[in-house]
Amino acid sequence: MDEQQLKAYVNLIEALLNCPQGEEPNILQENEGLINQEFIQIVNQYADWLEQEQPEGNNAAWLRSFILKEYAKRKGRNIETYQNFFLEVLQAENVLEGKKPII
Repeated sequence: MDEQQLKAYVNLIEALLNCPQGEEPNILQENEGLINQEFIQIVNQYADWLEQEQPEGNNAAWLRSFILKEYAKRKGRNIETYQNFFLEVLQAENVLEGKKPII
């Protein structure tokens, strides 16, 4: 990934975080070409950074949840499948880091 692509992803993430509530689907529609697996990875990295910078906020959780739902919807997949997979990944990260399980 080049620097220009990374900047486009970050700009899209920040637009989603700062837009008026309800405008998120329109922003994603306008940036449909950026929505791919690489974007999902950048979203997760950005959310990790948000958790460190704003531990009391819920922006990281919202961002992950919203993007996961929208990505699944665009791919025509069952959101529960993605949610279960995502939960398993988070559980594994917690175990590796010696933290308590989420559930």
